[in-house]
Amino acid sequence: LGQVVVQHQRDAPAAKAEESLLKPAGKDWLHIFNGKNLDGWKAEPEFWKADEGGILHGHTPGTPDHHYAYTTNSYGDFELHADVKLVGNNSGICIRIAPTNFDNVPGYQVDMGDGYWGCLWDERGRGMVAKFAKEDASKLVKQDDWNHYYVRAEGHHIQAWLNGVKTMDVVDEKGLLSGPIGFQLCHGTGKMTDASFKNVVVRPLQTSQAGNK
Repeated sequence: LGQVVVQHQRDAPAAKAEESLLKPAGKDWLHIFNGKNLDGWKAEPEFWKADEGGILHGHTPGTPDHHYAYTTNSYGDFELHADVKLVGNNSGICIRIAPTNFDNVPGYQVDMGDGYWGCLWDERGRGMVAKFAKEDASKLVKQDDWNHYYVRAEGHHIQAWLNGVKTMDVVDEKGLLSGPIGFQLCHGTGKMTDASFKNVVVRPLQTSQAGNK
């Protein structure tokens, strides 16, 4: 008990993406960013803003601290779609987090960055939970451009697809089961990070016990 069980880890990415996973299908999807301002979010306005076109944009020149933005609502079991763009150091989609401030945000991170795309990271905890090979990710990622993540979190079962290709499928019994959703600007003096997010939607799964609070 308590160990990570990797149910699916590709040795190489699929030749063809699952097109149906590149955008939301069906109904009951919830927009967690209104595309206009930071209502419903906790964020430092000097690092995060709402840009034209419904984009949540974060930028840091690189400081000793992280700079996270995260929802005021918590989410338990859900599926999520997001278009993401990273220039610079490192970012990620943070799920089931337990923030104490904008720098200290324990919990899962569906990662973004050189050597981290497609991986599942446990921030302020165990570190790498599920690794996706850098050479495989390089075949999927559009450098300095928009990419797509589809994420499913159901109980301790976490799955993610990067540009329609599954990169993680793990059962992690040590992970949190609910919490806000957020985005990261990584720390490191002089390590510039510029991250943008749009079309961010969530749909609670019927099995959710925590749900959307």
